[in-house]
Amino acid sequence: MAAVDDFVTAGYEVRLNFSPVVLRERWQSRWAALLDELGERLSPAAREQAACEVILLTHNEGLHEVNLGWHPHAEDVLWHPEAQEPKRSQNGQDNVRYRRDVKRRAVARFRELVEVHAPWLPIRYAF
Repeated sequence: MAAVDDFVTAGYEVRLNFSPVVLRERWQSRWAALLDELGERLSPAAREQAACEVILLTHNEGLHEVNLGWHPHAEDVLWHPEAQEPKRSQNGQDNVRYRRDVKRRAVARFRELVEVHAPWLPIRYAF
């Protein structure tokens, strides 16, 4: 956040990338707080040119195993096969992502959060 205004002042087009969005307890209130903080901290010039991309978590078994070794508590938040479904990526890797119904509701809710907490921030894409 601290660098956005510097880049805008220098003439760069700045986009915000919200990725990965992890669905966990209180995710909505945490994102609302972050969006509020962005609005408070960014200059009018930065807000005027801003846009964002939103990408919900995609995970895979290889990362799951690595994380179990170095940060097992993170996996309590990231690895939820009951809310996830398999997906083969374009590079051929087997991943898990949030189930379509879960993801559809979460993307809709994220869009609502942006409308309420950062109406100045267009969403270029969300998935």
